[in-house]
Amino acid sequence: MTPEEEKQLLLQVVTKLAVKLIGQGGFVPFGATLGPGRSVKLLMPKNWKRNASREEVEDYWSSELKKAATQPDCKTVCSCADVRMPMDNGELAPCIFIHIEHAQSFAEDIGYPYVTDRKSEVKLGLPTSVETEPRVFVRNGA
Repeated sequence: MTPEEEKQLLLQVVTKLAVKLIGQGGFVPFGATLGPGRSVKLLMPKNWKRNASREEVEDYWSSELKKAATQPDCKTVCSCADVRMPMDNGELAPCIFIHIEHAQSFAEDIGYPYVTDRKSEVKLGLPTSVETEPRVFVRNGA
């Protein structure tokens, strides 16, 4: 698999889980890694403080994913949070925010806006993606 294919595989698993957790009303930020044989390992926090700041979430998952990335053949990692994202009209919309990295590719921040209907079914909107600085697979001189 190419680095982009590995990232896409991990994104598919993570977004499905995020949608399920949001629909059940029990979402907490989580991480995930993709290992050998396309095995996905979910990383759930032991405890989580409600309304954690973005910096707290990023610091926590950067540290946890760095530890997880020491496993053999672990080259793809991500963290996932349920956030409110500013939209073009200035309103805040619910969004699944994923920071994803591959050891041999660029890091990305991806936002999936979503709506929840009366039956608690979550519908994802079109994602937006921006290249960002790696936090786990930091290259020397970067």
